Amino acid sequence: MVCTYKLYLLNRHLFVDLPEGRALIDTGAPFSSSTTGRLTWQNQNHGVNKGGYMGFTFDKLSAEIGVQVDALLGMDLLAQTTLLFDVAHRTLTAGDEMPAGFKTQPYELAPMSDIPLFAVTLNGHPARVLWDTGAQYGYVTDRKFLTARKAEPGFKDFSPMFGDMDIPVSYTLPFTLAGHDLLERFGEAPDVLGGGVSPVPMGPFLRALDIDAIIGPSWMPRVKVWLNPMDQTFALAV
Repeated sequence: MVCTYKLYLLNRHLFVDLPEGRALIDTGAPFSSSTTGRLTWQNQNHGVNKGGYMGFTFDKLSAEIGVQVDALLGMDLLAQTTLLFDVAHRTLTAGDEMPAGFKTQPYELAPMSDIPLFAVTLNGHPARVLWDTGAQYGYVTDRKFLTARKAEPGFKDFSPMFGDMDIPVSYTLPFTLAGHDLLERFGEAPDVLGGGVSPVPMGPFLRALDIDAIIGPSWMPRVKVWLNPMDQTFALAV
């Protein structure tokens, strides 16, 4: 079944409106959740986690993001169908055939999940990056990715997994994904605990999984993104 949703980038996060309310599109989350324990996706009602995500309520998530969040749409539901993200034209199409003009390539999965891992060239270095549309910013695990780049003001961020993060310095880094040259704002993945549910800080956690970086959704208005979780392929097109 083909379903088209209005997609919007708000406070550096991607959302769609579902019958249950405003849903955060989170490719970095393995499981969905809602305030009611139900979530309507592709015209089907699904039972999901109730009340929050990873021990954090939707009130907390809403306060951290700065907008009301009623649900989180994670990869358990997103991976059930094809997805076409067109942020520039504010649409998310689920369940359709791949449009013309896309050239697919395979992607990997983060261990024990449906979370996508892309092969990119990050500031001149090959890198395995986790695509997390629930992240405001990117993160790198090795200073080699920051070589010859100008330091910029830092930022504050929050993750249910890793808690509150105060990043003192950030960098705008170029990366090439599926032949497209893009930009993301990155900080160094913290090596100290921030109060999230993970007993390990973000930096060591990612390095243990051989993940070099995280990218968020801020680059997506420049391209259309096709994802086919059934055969683990993706493609980008202008």
